[in-house]
Amino acid sequence: MLSALDVVLACLALTLVYTLYMRLTQRQQLPFPPGPPGYPFVGHLKAPDEPSWVAYRDWGLRYDSDLVHLNMAGTHLIVLNSLQACTDLLQKRSGFYSDRPTAGITMLAELCGLGWSFALQRYGPELRDSRKAAESQFSVHTVQRYRPALMLEVSRFLERLRTSPETWRKHLKLLAGGLIMSVGYGIDVLEENDPYLTAGEHTSECARVALVPGTYLVDILPFLKYIPEWFPGAAFQRHAKVWRKSITYIRNAPYDVVKERMAEDREATPDCIAKALMENMEKSEKDNAYMERVARSVVGSMYLAGSETTEATIASCVLALVLHPEIQKRAQASIDEICQGRLPDFTDFDRLPYVDALVREALRWSPAVALNLPHMNTKDDVYKGYFIPANSIVSANIWAILQDPTVYPDPTTFVPNASSARRPTAASHSTPACQTRRTSRSASGGASAPGGSWRTSRSGSRSRGCSLRSASTAFRTERAGRLCRRLSTCGASQTIRSHSHVSSVLAHMSTRLWSRRL
Repeated sequence: MLSALDVVLACLALTLVYTLYMRLTQRQQLPFPPGPPGYPFVGHLKAPDEPSWVAYRDWGLRYDSDLVHLNMAGTHLIVLNSLQACTDLLQKRSGFYSDRPTAGITMLAELCGLGWSFALQRYGPELRDSRKAAESQFSVHTVQRYRPALMLEVSRFLERLRTSPETWRKHLKLLAGGLIMSVGYGIDVLEENDPYLTAGEHTSECARVALVPGTYLVDILPFLKYIPEWFPGAAFQRHAKVWRKSITYIRNAPYDVVKERMAEDREATPDCIAKALMENMEKSEKDNAYMERVARSVVGSMYLAGSETTEATIASCVLALVLHPEIQKRAQASIDEICQGRLPDFTDFDRLPYVDALVREALRWSPAVALNLPHMNTKDDVYKGYFIPANSIVSANIWAILQDPTVYPDPTTFVPNASSARRPTAASHSTPACQTRRTSRSASGGASAPGGSWRTSRSGSRSRGCSLRSASTAFRTERAGRLCRRLSTCGASQTIRSHSHVSSVLAHMSTRLWSRRL
């Protein structure tokens, strides 16, 4: 006669067998999301010839799916091309879609040494502590202490712009980097050859190159990381060695400056995020070395995430103002009416809705991040009849979402007075853009979005509005450069010189962007 334990064990065994059977049959019956054909055995080793976010969107259109699947030598990449898919998976199923992958970022995280950034960390105690530390510095009350530093950097930017508008690109870099260094570390950057800004640019270059799937074979075949740099074909090791030096510097050097200042005179140390985290460490019961590692990660990650994106967004705004002088005049009129001859400040935000709409529309029209940092699902999943295997790399195509014509009519046109009304919701994406054939733009004027082709016919023909690329985390530096070159052809410096009122618009945009970041 069977004992109770035998019955329980038998039930558990049957449950296990049934679960395995269902997974196996599900694996056989349900397809992966559609995607382009790859090479036998190795799949999609080669990166797309065009910007990856454009290629992913185009593939979604071709296969009538808001999910695209690529197989990179056994590592599955799932690209989400609609807000509905992002909401359903990354938000509603965040319990098992919130991890970070280890596959696909070997070059960046391990060889280049950027694995310390909490943006790339796996889900666990250190990530939770990092997020908690970051959130403690970005509350509505806390960020107000940094407003004087922000206004000082904006004033410096405007003075540089007034005296030498022809070098506006350099001024933008100084503004973006100076804002981060001031708020993060209380450090004033040098106008020429600043070591922190130089290291930051090298680090951005590393991310720009290494985060593109397929750029380095070591990301697909991780065992290649053990090949010495002198070995034929190991140029990636030499690249990583150079980048690792800058990445280590940007993580440690400015933090150590604040640490030395705190040791010498705590009261004289300027208020900054690094100082606040050091003071919080003293109250923590956790290991001091561990909490310092967390603090270095938080402030260093803030620099990497905020510098290039701030520069790129303001450059997008300048491009829109140059191409649309009527928008520039309307924004200036709003500022003149409210500010009465002075520069706008934080107290004016709610009274300048049109300028706020201008910034919002710039973020949509030319997003500073085209592809979000990849997620990883920790278990098998099924979505819309497609099988998503566990440990897949899941990435949201932000650029495609913000260029969706089913949500934003004529999405390549810059329309700041409509941006608030066009703010997307998941419900508005119930019909994916891939199911709606693109039509030609109306002749209503307006600048084309700088992100490559957005219209793809069934035959695959394309037409481009502006020959610019929208930025992703991997392409921030390249995109800023392309925007700057496009602005040069549009005569941005001449426009800034001849229309001095652009400066006050830029001032408000700068503070507005950072109020939202902080």
